[in-house]
Amino acid sequence: MFLEDCKTHFDTECLYELLGVKKDCDGKELKKGYYRQSMRWHPDKSNLGEEEKQTYTTKFQLLNKAYQILSDDERRKIYDETGSVDDEELNEDVLKAWRKIFKKVTKEDIDNFMKTYQGSREQKDELIMHYNKCKGDISKIQEYAIGYESIEDLKAAVDSLIEDGEIEKTKKYETSTTEKKMIAYKRKAEKEASEAENLTNSDADLMALIRGRQKEREEKNDSFLDALAAKYAPSSSKKAKRQ
Repeated sequence: MFLEDCKTHFDTECLYELLGVKKDCDGKELKKGYYRQSMRWHPDKSNLGEEEKQTYTTKFQLLNKAYQILSDDERRKIYDETGSVDDEELNEDVLKAWRKIFKKVTKEDIDNFMKTYQGSREQKDELIMHYNKCKGDISKIQEYAIGYESIEDLKAAVDSLIEDGEIEKTKKYETSTTEKKMIAYKRKAEKEASEAENLTNSDADLMALIRGRQKEREEKNDSFLDALAAKYAPSSSKKAKRQ
């Protein structure tokens, strides 16, 4: 199940490839690879929509489990010899586990890492890898490539690689980037963004309604309802701030 999920979300079942390291890497190199990959897919990145955040969270969890397996000598030996892993669920919170390893990393560090990654040679090489694996299908490439603000930006990056002779234009790329298809991708993205915004607005409206009703209850001096408001309103407020 775990390896199948890796294949689905990263297009590979190789845990070393997942973490961007060689099979004979030592513990230091393994940790460095995990750090780089987890920074790319950290769910605390700024400006992530709800659906995108869920994707990042799933990939982040898979990276964490891959590291937990390979950083354990016995489990790594079993994986190297058999290619199999246990599908036991990790009980510890993934973000807490990550922070135990990289305690000094802040949300600002995560965003700065992405700024450095965007436009880098590393980003281009990974785009080439995704392009070849997906045979040029941009609808699939966008599921794996990160650091591009829109499907148009992704296409521009691919076109640049084609112009520079680093990749060849495939039939699949041509059929997946027609004007009609690009408009459809853009509309889908706009729809998802709108749904995310509406969800946020709905949450805000709900909180306003709750506060309004709490105020009405206070004005009516309803002691029972006032007690409930006093008990539950603080925790709801804190939850809203975290969101």
